[in-house]
Amino acid sequence: MREKDLIELLRSTIESDAIVSRLFNLYYIEYKYTLEELNKIIDYGVQNNYFTIENVNDGSINYTEIDWEADNTYQEVLMINKECNIKQLFSGKGSVPNEFCQFIDNG
Repeated sequence: MREKDLIELLRSTIESDAIVSRLFNLYYIEYKYTLEELNKIIDYGVQNNYFTIENVNDGSINYTEIDWEADNTYQEVLMINKECNIKQLFSGKGSVPNEFCQFIDNG
């Protein structure tokens, strides 16, 4: 994923703006990333306790996988320890935290 797009994705998990319908339409439809690529990033985040996938209306409901649909407004991806990455992601143009650099592909 291009670095600027990955920064935007990670920022959206902090800003509670990573509702699946938005991610699907922006990253899959508009930016043309594959769902496999999106799943790799999100699965990595979930498995390593960086992200949680929650119900938009009830944060006590968690999911282990995403229902990739354009109209999925019930799931969102949230960063768990926001404080650890806020400064790095939001200072100046921002930068990708080391844990997610493996997903950068500017080619």
